[in-house]
Amino acid sequence: MSKKKKPAVRQQRTNDAFQNPMTRTGVFMPNPLEATEYHLTRFTRNWQTINSLYRSHWIVRRIIDVVPEDMIKNGYHILTQLSPDQIKKIVRCDRTTRTSRRILEGLKWGRLYGGAGALIMIEGHENQLDQQLDYDTVMPGSYKGLLVLDRWSGVTPEDKLVEDISDPEFGMPEYYTVSSDALTVGIRVHHSRIIRFMGRPLPYLEQLAETYWGASELEHVFDELRKRDNVSWNIAMLTFMANLRVMKMDGMSQVLAVGNEQAQMQLYNTVQGMNAMMNNNSIQVLGENDTYETHQYTFGGIGETYDRFMMDVAGAAETPVTKLFGRSPAGMNATGESDMQNYYDTIEEKQEAELRPVYDKILPIMFISTLGGIPDDWDYEFNPIRRPRDDEMADLASKNTDSVTKAFQAGMVSQRTALKELRQQSEMTGMWSNITDEDIEKADDSVMQPDEGMGDLMGGMFGGGDGEEQEEGADPHAARKDGERPEPQRTSDAKWEESKHPRRNNGQFGTGSTNAEKSDSVAPSPVGANQLQVRGFSSRQKLMNHWKNGRTHQDEYPDFTMEQYVQRAVNLAEMPTGGDILGHIDKDGIIVRYDRKENDFVKADVKKGIRTMFKPDEGEKYYIQQREADLKNGGKG
Repeated sequence: MSKKKKPAVRQQRTNDAFQNPMTRTGVFMPNPLEATEYHLTRFTRNWQTINSLYRSHWIVRRIIDVVPEDMIKNGYHILTQLSPDQIKKIVRCDRTTRTSRRILEGLKWGRLYGGAGALIMIEGHENQLDQQLDYDTVMPGSYKGLLVLDRWSGVTPEDKLVEDISDPEFGMPEYYTVSSDALTVGIRVHHSRIIRFMGRPLPYLEQLAETYWGASELEHVFDELRKRDNVSWNIAMLTFMANLRVMKMDGMSQVLAVGNEQAQMQLYNTVQGMNAMMNNNSIQVLGENDTYETHQYTFGGIGETYDRFMMDVAGAAETPVTKLFGRSPAGMNATGESDMQNYYDTIEEKQEAELRPVYDKILPIMFISTLGGIPDDWDYEFNPIRRPRDDEMADLASKNTDSVTKAFQAGMVSQRTALKELRQQSEMTGMWSNITDEDIEKADDSVMQPDEGMGDLMGGMFGGGDGEEQEEGADPHAARKDGERPEPQRTSDAKWEESKHPRRNNGQFGTGSTNAEKSDSVAPSPVGANQLQVRGFSSRQKLMNHWKNGRTHQDEYPDFTMEQYVQRAVNLAEMPTGGDILGHIDKDGIIVRYDRKENDFVKADVKKGIRTMFKPDEGEKYYIQQREADLKNGGKG
């Protein structure tokens, strides 16, 4: 039976949607663009070149090192409800075993070579490394740290893969062969005892080609790095052409054309001798028809060209120019705060993708080795990558505090909730960290009427509310039942009792306290330190009048919050005179202080707090005029 002959398959070239033979543009047209090809190089396997670049090239070293260092430099904090002493033990274990340091090395070698591994060293497990790690077999004090090896010199994956779909390393090698100078022979290790550090992720087929490792970071940077290096070297060579000397000699072409070697040698020696003796103090001997000229080479635009190649290298390395090269490119504004914020976001993503699996694997072992067991609620968070500046922190704390305070004033949250919110912000802002659990438990858990209890929350910053003070012993929540808001009620004047309202020596009514006479004995010092009984303005309304209503001084202190303005006024009023601080008291005993350095003028009453603080237009001249007038009228200073 004869076989039917199959028709021959004719190969045809296919075209895309664009082709213009007249202009030789488009697919299959003979032009430089169509001649471009992209070859699969697998530069990651060229480990000798990679080693050389990392050792000798400063840009390569920064590309590899900067990102892991930023990932790990601020550390992490444990969220588990452990005692401070227990947390200190975990931190000490990390430090003594240099665990974080070894993790940093693993991250670097993973980025450099495309892969690295770390053997978890547990005392007493030397003969069971090929078995899955069982936490029950980890004894207290048995964790000894990590042995970090890169893919080319110590950690080799085996062919068998993890088949358990519940295993986080499903589809990865189940066993590794580990060898190092500390081991006489290679040992077989179960993957549960190995921490993997990967380079850049690869598609599946390429991952197989790299034996389940990733690609080196240099594979994506190498071409851009070569361009930058060549440009840099050419710029350096151009500096030798900064000054070009040209000598035109009559009859030189005839001497060279004749072929007389002796005449040519004499010409050469003459030129060499003139060149050797050339300096600012020498003379040049020229023939009648000879000429000598100098030309200067201009370097305009070279710097901008070099900066462009810097940008390309930084883009390939996923690192801002300011971080990679230590400076911003001249004439370019693209590498500012926004670029750094994008970089910090990238670092946070890498922490979650690359660093968290590492600590998820190593922290339980550290818990068992240090504390004898794993806490049921164990968890951790990475500390922020970027630490705000002091002014940013102060502004953030002020805004957060103001938000909580407004919510409390509006009757949206209780005092207890407000205190909880303030303390929760302490980790981020550094303020309100001294609010204790006892303070929170003692706080009122009911929601107040708007503007009720502002002074209670803020601790008397303004010396009381804007209205009348509540009588001693009164319960503002007496009529409240089961969280209900009290109904508005009309009040009538109480029966006046003179005995409950003691007078001061000057006949004025005091605060109702039993030590009113003692309060009168506090006298302001003209030049010494003072202590205000009301550390702020006597009422919030008076503060607002000075800050942004009517007699406003907010524009004079653009970098201050309202709270910072109050604190500055109190501090200056309580200062003794000396140096840049001038001061006296007026005839009414009002403290007057002036800071020559900051141009701050403040008046304060010992009993009633701050009266005003502003920056006088005439500066020290204004204070001197006030001082002279006050001393003439009975003031002291």
